[in-house]
Amino acid sequence: MNTFTGFLKRYSLPIGILLMFLFTWPIDLSNSGILPFQFPFLIYLFLGWGFIFASLLMTGLTLGREAVITLLKRFLIWRVSWKWYLVILLQPALQILSIVLNSLISKTPLDFSGVFAYQIFGPAANLPLLFLPFLLSDAITNGEEMGWRGYVLPRLQVKFNALVSSLILGVIWAIWHLPKFLPDNTSSFGLFMIRTIIVTVMYTWIYNGTKGSLLLVTLFHAAANAGGVFLPVANTVSGENSGALIIEIVLQAIAVMVIIYFAGADRLSRTEPKQLQE
Repeated sequence: MNTFTGFLKRYSLPIGILLMFLFTWPIDLSNSGILPFQFPFLIYLFLGWGFIFASLLMTGLTLGREAVITLLKRFLIWRVSWKWYLVILLQPALQILSIVLNSLISKTPLDFSGVFAYQIFGPAANLPLLFLPFLLSDAITNGEEMGWRGYVLPRLQVKFNALVSSLILGVIWAIWHLPKFLPDNTSSFGLFMIRTIIVTVMYTWIYNGTKGSLLLVTLFHAAANAGGVFLPVANTVSGENSGALIIEIVLQAIAVMVIIYFAGADRLSRTEPKQLQE
């Protein structure tokens, strides 16, 4: 092993995270108007593929070709209990529940006219027909899970238990989203960080519980994104848009506490070991 490879192996976690930021943040900062130039929309659409490149590059340099193949094969882990496929819809289900509860508590009728999907597909779009195609396209174009769960989480779990690893990763994941809040929406970033840290525990629960299936966590991620685009999360005719988000965070926190109670903080799984990267 030469000195360079040894250095990369010793610091594979921070270097990998740094590369993920370097390969993606310039695109987000450009889109936010922070940088004085714009990337083509197609590049922004495939922003998450920077995670794939960083993860495969670092895995290849530090662990070799076989480790790269093993990492890619995690997208082929699909033979898991049918219950995990139901879990994919957990976040949209919590979003729907939070919307309904917010409407009942605030006594404000639901308003689906302002969902973000109309800005993407146009005001005359038939949104129910577009939900599944959007979910699948998001799963294909969003490469984040290769980085967060495929690369970072297994390395954190070598040093910490599954819960602590999730909390650390949640902070990193939330910070990665910071450019999306610049320059005018930073006041809501704190609430977003809390939400991200909470849901990261769910991702670890799924990843460890399915023996490291990147397919399942990718679909879980895509379903959450689709819910945020197609559902009026907190949007009502009154214009109040914080109530349902806060309720959603509370519901997610309750769900995570149940997961920790039954699955345990050490592995976040009753039946499977932590997914590790030596």
